[in-house]
Amino acid sequence: MPSKTKQLAENALLLGIALVLLFVSTYTVAGVVTSLLLPLPFVLLGMRRTMSSTIWIVVVFAFLGGVFTGIVSALMALTVALWGAVMGQMYAKRGSALAAITAGAAVVFLGYVAILALSTYIFGLDLNEMMKRAAEYKPPFMPQEQFDQGMQLVKMGMPAFLVMMSFIQSGITHGISRLVGKRMRLSVPALPPLRDWSFPRSLLYYYFISMMALLFMGNDLEGTFWTSAVLNVKVMLDVILTLQGLAFCFFSIHLYNRKALAPVLIVSLFIFPPLTTILSLLGIFDLGVNLRKRLETRVKRG
Repeated sequence: MPSKTKQLAENALLLGIALVLLFVSTYTVAGVVTSLLLPLPFVLLGMRRTMSSTIWIVVVFAFLGGVFTGIVSALMALTVALWGAVMGQMYAKRGSALAAITAGAAVVFLGYVAILALSTYIFGLDLNEMMKRAAEYKPPFMPQEQFDQGMQLVKMGMPAFLVMMSFIQSGITHGISRLVGKRMRLSVPALPPLRDWSFPRSLLYYYFISMMALLFMGNDLEGTFWTSAVLNVKVMLDVILTLQGLAFCFFSIHLYNRKALAPVLIVSLFIFPPLTTILSLLGIFDLGVNLRKRLETRVKRG
């Protein structure tokens, strides 16, 4: 079979699989699972085709998605297709899992913003009205003032939540791509082990600046753009420092060869969520005074 004919057949097959997954994700309860698989055909296309040919397939998929499932689903189809295609291109050109996940997360986040804008300005979705409806589900034991403050924080922290969800979804896609890539003998790069993760030390400055701003200027900035901006930065930095602390714990477990403690730590995080505060503090100390190097030096000295 000629090479171009084979490529066209593969393109048609992957496009057909993507359309079936889109239809199932839109109209059935199985969409909870199939939506996670939806970017995968475009990851494979992005790895094996040029960017220009991949874009044409993305456009065709978005058009057919709009015909079969409607405008909103077409926008979702476009986002998902671009998300997978960009990750595939990053795998092929950069050979870096982190670069692919970050690029995929950026596309997902922009897709969220586009869908929210479309829902607000075209379909008349009112977030404030949705918040008022959510007030109907307030637990009886919770004071009204505390509930209102919580809802306000949720509203203000929405950008940080969307960013984190974008990275989680992109990370899940990366994991699925790795599994499928092994089966198809495709080279999908792996992330470094969690114990080797380390973020720039400069994040500590941003963390303490945002914390001081919230502590000393919170009342003056209440309800403004700056309050929301500082809060979202603080939330994302909290997550990063928690990951830094978790990486330090895995580094210590590896250093002392106590592998059995790793699953215990992960399970404990789900059972005792306040442990994330301790991990965040560990992350701060790890970045601030280089705990890993000190610990490694101590172990080598015996």
